[in-house]
Amino acid sequence: MAQQIPFSIVENVLYSLGSSVVQKMGSMYGVRNEMEKLEETLGTLNAVLLDAEDQLEKSHAVKDWVKRLKRVVYAVDDLLDDFATYQLRRGGPARKVSHFFSCSSSNQVAFRFHMSGRVDDIKVALDDIKKDIFLLNAIPRNTIHPPGYNNSRRETHSSPSLSTSNLDLRNAEIKRTVNLLVSPDNDQDVFIVAIVGIGGLGKTTLAQLVFNDERVTKHFEPKIWVCVSDDDSGEGFGANALLRKITKSKNDASLDDLKNELHRQISQKKYLLVLDDVWNKRREDWEKVRPLLEVGSKGSKILVTTRNTEVSFMGNNTRSFELKGLGEEESWKLFSKITFGGHEHTVSEEIKKVGKEIVNMCNGVPLIINTLGGILMQFQSDLSKWESIRDNENLLSLPHGNDNVLRVLKLSYDNLPIHLKQCFTYCVLFPQDYEIEKKLLVQLWIAQGYIQSPNRNEQLEEIGDRYFEELVSRSLLKKVEEDSFNDRLICKMHDLIHDLAQSIVGFEVLILRNDVSNISRETRHISSLFKDVTPMMKAIMEKKAMVGKPIRSFLNLYPIFLEDTTILNSFLSSIMCLRVLSLNDLNIKKVPKCLGKLSHLRYLDLSYNKFVILPNSISRLKNLQTLKLHECRRLKKFPKNMGELINLRHLEDDDCYGLTHMPHGMGKLTSLRTLSSFVVGNGIGNHKVGSLSELESLDQLRGSP
Repeated sequence: MAQQIPFSIVENVLYSLGSSVVQKMGSMYGVRNEMEKLEETLGTLNAVLLDAEDQLEKSHAVKDWVKRLKRVVYAVDDLLDDFATYQLRRGGPARKVSHFFSCSSSNQVAFRFHMSGRVDDIKVALDDIKKDIFLLNAIPRNTIHPPGYNNSRRETHSSPSLSTSNLDLRNAEIKRTVNLLVSPDNDQDVFIVAIVGIGGLGKTTLAQLVFNDERVTKHFEPKIWVCVSDDDSGEGFGANALLRKITKSKNDASLDDLKNELHRQISQKKYLLVLDDVWNKRREDWEKVRPLLEVGSKGSKILVTTRNTEVSFMGNNTRSFELKGLGEEESWKLFSKITFGGHEHTVSEEIKKVGKEIVNMCNGVPLIINTLGGILMQFQSDLSKWESIRDNENLLSLPHGNDNVLRVLKLSYDNLPIHLKQCFTYCVLFPQDYEIEKKLLVQLWIAQGYIQSPNRNEQLEEIGDRYFEELVSRSLLKKVEEDSFNDRLICKMHDLIHDLAQSIVGFEVLILRNDVSNISRETRHISSLFKDVTPMMKAIMEKKAMVGKPIRSFLNLYPIFLEDTTILNSFLSSIMCLRVLSLNDLNIKKVPKCLGKLSHLRYLDLSYNKFVILPNSISRLKNLQTLKLHECRRLKKFPKNMGELINLRHLEDDDCYGLTHMPHGMGKLTSLRTLSSFVVGNGIGNHKVGSLSELESLDQLRGSP
């Protein structure tokens, strides 16, 4: 499994080490010389990172070298964060270092001693890594560019979405599938149509186009779409899981409740049910579900997409057809639209000749065509780049079999600008087919330090929006829903692209489903799909699965009733390096005070919980950028020192109906860009109650949907 080089973190660390703020702080704590040596050593290592990346798949020694480097880079990042946070807690932004000299105490001496020891340990580790550079046979190259770096050769234009591009190219398949669904000849009890094909052919896209076809919409009511591939254990095809998805029921609903709800929704109705991305082929699982679906009226249909050619287990009323690759002409049409944006006439004949050779190697697989087009649209006048793609050994072997699809898709990652690489792979924190909100994704990227602003005139969120659009243009993310009125955009990652990203990061990004034993020393980011989070947390504590492992993200993605909220204290105390924490929809009635000790925290989501107050300890989170409290309807008040969250950029407190007032001091949150609601209390003259006049100083506010 590959190792990913943390280019963005290295960039942040080098930038911080070279800043005047860190140099002054180094002087204050007596470690300036050591910090300068860290910067020098890390700069030397930085110069060979591109060569190291080139050799990752070829050398176990290089993989081990990168693994060691990552540990130390993250340690340096935590160290610098601790320095800055300590200063923030001592009276203001880190740039106000003079405060140190007027506040001498035994605590400062202890802190200085502790930090000096950490600096020494890191320096020793970096020196050892530097000694092994010879393993790379590397040529120093300019790896890390300053924030906002822009390649002057880059030529971009907006590319069409895969579904839009396929609309004209798959007309015959759309017509065929629609006819199978609406034909009266197929009006049996439950008639099943299965679209079969390898990954990347566009099975889901075809199903979406059919699902939204006017004839289908008029013929069926209701229409239901279910993605089955959420769970690779096969449970997604079990009766409970499948019925819960079909009926969109809560997770704690019993099987009888699910059956009753399904009966209510489809009984005596001519429904269309799409089961997208079916992997499980166990007949016994399907036989438990099928009878429950036979309560619909005659003419009801089920449309299945699957890579599995053995669909006979679904019954005699199953009609399957294999989705083929695009023909040569259709393949070029798709590639040209993506790469040249309708301006093929402006491209040299040499480029077009090489382009057609590349397209012919793609076996008509739209995802590969789309991905390679997304790469080459950046280099429309660079013939050598086109030739290097054409001559890639994995692409050359693709026409003889599809085993190398992932390796071909990896070209899209290899050709990403370095500032996008960690943004891309971070997306595997969400499971396959998960609908990800763009605003959330950008906030998480910012929290992890993957986005830096080159100047004060451009906001981090604006840069993040650009990063997102570039990943979309390269077909690494796909927009699936857009609501411009509410400024809401939803994206997904194709399952093969998800597999690619996971193969790159290995255990660094991990989704917990039913076991905690796979949390490794290399794990940095975790999301949970546990159906009962209490035993998960207990197992982590009992096995000490996170002890000594600097976890930076923990997202709960599965709404569940947390019976024992007291375990949160022990759980959170084991993950003190967190930048991102989501504990939404866990039925939390009391927010643990220990949250205030998570000094690195940038993103905190406590939405859809039942607590009444936020503890004052929250105000100690000096680095917090995003605080989400959606529909915390019992919440009555914020911490009185809310104004101390000086780095807060987003306060999303919509539908907090119990909130009585905003605390005095909200005007200090001058970085605030989102404030969903501002509750005006009736305590006129009460110095503890914030007034509307405080909004005057919040000149960065951009409103909220």
